[in-house]
Amino acid sequence: MEWIDISKGAGIIAVVWCHSMIPMDGDVFLESAVAFLSSFAIVLFFIMAGMTYNGDKHRENLKQYAISRGRQLLIPYFAIYIIMTLIFAPLSGSVDPDITPGELLFWLVYGAGPPSRPTYLWFLQVLYFGLLLFVVIESVTSSYDPRIRWPLVVLLPLLAFMITNAFTPLRVPWRVNSILIATAFCIIGHEMKRVRGLNPWHTGSKIRDGVIFVVLLVFMIAASLYNGFISFADDQFGTNEWLFLINAIAGTIFIFMLSSLSKLSSISRRMQFLGKNSQVIYEIHPVFFYLTPALMVLLGWSLATYDASFILFWPLRFLLGLALSIPFVMLVPKNRMLSLIFTGKSNS
Repeated sequence: MEWIDISKGAGIIAVVWCHSMIPMDGDVFLESAVAFLSSFAIVLFFIMAGMTYNGDKHRENLKQYAISRGRQLLIPYFAIYIIMTLIFAPLSGSVDPDITPGELLFWLVYGAGPPSRPTYLWFLQVLYFGLLLFVVIESVTSSYDPRIRWPLVVLLPLLAFMITNAFTPLRVPWRVNSILIATAFCIIGHEMKRVRGLNPWHTGSKIRDGVIFVVLLVFMIAASLYNGFISFADDQFGTNEWLFLINAIAGTIFIFMLSSLSKLSSISRRMQFLGKNSQVIYEIHPVFFYLTPALMVLLGWSLATYDASFILFWPLRFLLGLALSIPFVMLVPKNRMLSLIFTGKSNS
């Protein structure tokens, strides 16, 4: 199933790329690129979570599955969150960080935010609870016609959008709205597997595949430019929430088809490596963004000059975030504490 890991690799590259360009500060190119990437990059992982779930294996022991996935996703969520709080604590007296320790603790309990600067860790939280809700739904409906789950693909997002509107301008506690949307995408992914298995996503005809690529790409570009930046962390689901859902599915299929056509090569092997380690890369890559201003200071720039030219340095942030994540990924299994913090596993 090489195409699955390649798809995850493409997804994590898109996520790092997108994060490296935020904030956009009104730059038209960055706003367009971020709108395009954010339309599908995160959703791809929700869909793949549902697609790769093995109900026959886990249905009889959901408690163990919940514990296992909890260790994988929630231990890193809380561990990294606490580390961030401890880092900001000594800085608060002399430096004015974007997020103070008190704010971090409050929003940790609230389960969402801060409104002005939400942390990227939201994804771990939403993926866990969204997947868990999907697993319960799959277990309850497993003895019925699978089509009984289809209405939930519409009803869950509808409920999520209603909750979002009810809380606006406040953040929804514990991201219940995003969890419902994640569950809907998990259902979609599971239905994709039920219909066509885990076979590579190509038609067997290069011409037909090419036409599908072009149609999907044109639609994705047009839809993302219209819909704007998608941010689960900020409860922003675009100008039209339903167009967001359709575009996210289109983007995921586009990546699936692209990954399925990849031949065995050094590039595809590297993409598989990124895919297999996408969680750790997601968790650590923002840290390396902070090396960009440090590097520029060493080269003689002032912080004021760097801040004034912030949007120009997104390529450097992207390269540092992705390139330095790779050796870190290889270090994690060799250190018991790092393994626990970033994977929830304590390697002996």
